[in-house]
Amino acid sequence: MNFDLPSDLVTYLADLDAFIDREIRPLQARNDNERFFDHRREHARTNWDAGGLPREEWEELLAEATRLADKAGFWRFSLPTEYGGTNDGSGKGSNLWMAVIREHLASKGLGLFNDLQNEHSVVGNFPDLVMLLNYGTPQQKKELIHGRLEGRVRITFGLTEPEHGSDATHMDTRAVKETRDGVEGYRIDGRKMWQTGMHKATHCFIFARTDGKAGNAKGISCFIVPRETYGIVVDSYEWTLNMPTDHASIILSSVFVPSSSLLGPLHGGLAVAQAF
Repeated sequence: MNFDLPSDLVTYLADLDAFIDREIRPLQARNDNERFFDHRREHARTNWDAGGLPREEWEELLAEATRLADKAGFWRFSLPTEYGGTNDGSGKGSNLWMAVIREHLASKGLGLFNDLQNEHSVVGNFPDLVMLLNYGTPQQKKELIHGRLEGRVRITFGLTEPEHGSDATHMDTRAVKETRDGVEGYRIDGRKMWQTGMHKATHCFIFARTDGKAGNAKGISCFIVPRETYGIVVDSYEWTLNMPTDHASIILSSVFVPSSSLLGPLHGGLAVAQAF
């Protein structure tokens, strides 16, 4: 069995390293940005006066690194070519390539090129877009995928609940059919935890039981809920051992979404979640 990496992947890693040395490391060294990565990093990254949320200057630095990586053609690597990526079915951009690239970057240690704490990387990881690519309608893809890549959209992933962790099939959040102001849709009530990125989110992927009983894999559905929808309340941000935090606990009270907000098949949302 041959475990050698393909020659074009080895070349890609070399090109990636050259980009990091040329563009990203100088950015990290500029204006004392090293404070975000050395022994000062937890304090430098955390706005304690805002409940432990990330500091704006920290997130602006991550955004600038992302812009440089996107301009150089690395950030969208794993996406299909129609979205500016390199995944054309030939192997490049595949999960195998991504696994090697992610291990390569992680082995380099902590830096602006790759931060495992918040999933920032110059080679982007897009589980939310994978969900949309596999299950989204044409309109959902047009609005959310392009918006996400252009920095206008940020999406949270709402599966875990306060009383239900590893087994999501026991979730208490419910979505029931309702017509409101002449619009057919669903009313969602429940609670969610670990809504990462909620402080900057424009949309939430909310999973709710629409049929069946607790423990059934079938009967869970996924809904795309705009962040500013009436009835969504951030209850708290959960502090962690490695700050800052952007992990929200939220309450959904009589949240209404139209039927067009359904992502993937009705009652088949667990498969959508597993694409994340």
